[in-house]
Amino acid sequence: MPSVLQDWVTRLPLREQGTLLTGVRGCDLTPKVPHNSTERQLVGFLRYCIMNPADKREVDVPGAFFQSFPPPTWKSSELGHYPLHWVSHLMHCFEVIAFRCPNRDLAQWAMEIYMKIVRCLHLNPESSDQMIKRLSEDRIANNTVVS
Repeated sequence: MPSVLQDWVTRLPLREQGTLLTGVRGCDLTPKVPHNSTERQLVGFLRYCIMNPADKREVDVPGAFFQSFPPPTWKSSELGHYPLHWVSHLMHCFEVIAFRCPNRDLAQWAMEIYMKIVRCLHLNPESSDQMIKRLSEDRIANNTVVS
């Protein structure tokens, strides 16, 4: 049985897979139209990077679930009215894609998106090693399990 997740995603550690899945739904506050809004295109691109479409003919149809390219130009301020919680999920999704996706072109686009959000939020970007360490932490031993 085929999976909705691309093979490379299924080979990631579970917390990295889980991180990617946090962005698949998109933000509940995103309007249905316009179909080509920055936030809809970013989430559509995220899905394209990590999932297999049920019907490849639907990729890139305006407003469709999958968009094979990120917005050509966008300003990070366009996400400023969305909840920080959702924006941080999106940022971390693109971080995992940037460091782990075997398609270097997609990984490069993801890194640009990740860095744009990091700069907008005045954060320091993580290295690949830092991300892996954070997402592989022994939360029981460190007493950092949260609900």
